[in-house]
Amino acid sequence: MYLQKHSKLCVMHAISPVHAGAGSATGAVDLPIQRERHTGWPHVQASGVKGAFRDHCERVWMLQGVEQDKLVTENNRQQAEELAKRIFGMSEGAKSQAGAITFSDAKLLAFPVRSNLAPFVWVICPALIKRLARDLSLVNRDAAGLGSATVEGDRYGLLRGELSGSLILEDICLEPEEGDWQAAGDVFKNLDPSMERLVVVPDHHFSFLMETATEIQAQIAIDAATGTTIDGSLRYQELLPADSVLYTLVFFAEERTMQTNVLVLDTLKTAVLDAASTHIQLGGDMTLGRGIFHLNWLNGGER
Repeated sequence: MYLQKHSKLCVMHAISPVHAGAGSATGAVDLPIQRERHTGWPHVQASGVKGAFRDHCERVWMLQGVEQDKLVTENNRQQAEELAKRIFGMSEGAKSQAGAITFSDAKLLAFPVRSNLAPFVWVICPALIKRLARDLSLVNRDAAGLGSATVEGDRYGLLRGELSGSLILEDICLEPEEGDWQAAGDVFKNLDPSMERLVVVPDHHFSFLMETATEIQAQIAIDAATGTTIDGSLRYQELLPADSVLYTLVFFAEERTMQTNVLVLDTLKTAVLDAASTHIQLGGDMTLGRGIFHLNWLNGGER
């Protein structure tokens, strides 16, 4: 059961490009990112989000209480693994236990696109705004100001920042739409204050940018003996660009166990929030610095 008073909204701002892979493909991009089936927008599946938080928290718990310059002991490791099982769940036959924490898919909050008026701007659309308002209501956060952020045709609305005149986003040229965007801009400011240049564009232009404005990188493999490229090793990998902003809904519950020493809700919530308070790594290519997110935890429950 999802209880609003025991919920959090976690806003995730990408510090580096992100590859949450969808497997191989037969198109021009060999390694595409995960996308929603019905919209085609990038997202990260809940299983990947939960797994990343579990791994991060377990590593932090393992190091807690360990003195500097000393190796992690086996006891530290076992205690961290046990705590992770109790909070995130485990699948061990008769000992299987559902987790006490629930994550939604990490959905797109705003997408960075290069422009003529600034190095880049964050872009949203009316359909994204409507979905955000619905999701905010699930954690009982006020989204009343979002209703005014609509735009049509080849126009754009400026929610945050100081931009004027024609705006070029990749191959799209848009003209400014006059309107009162202050209330909607304030909602996004509360979610991620770093989004200083935020515009709303029509849904069809946003969908086009989601198909064409992600980052594509070529990769090759080098033969260690000859120092030359291995034949057939060229592949193209899709990345969610740095400064992309996602969000996930997080719900906490009592530990699901038959044991008598049950972890109380406030204890497990504190353990997770303290361990993953500022940053997390999500997706593949961790050793290349990919998938680093800055986290901003916002309270759910009572408004």
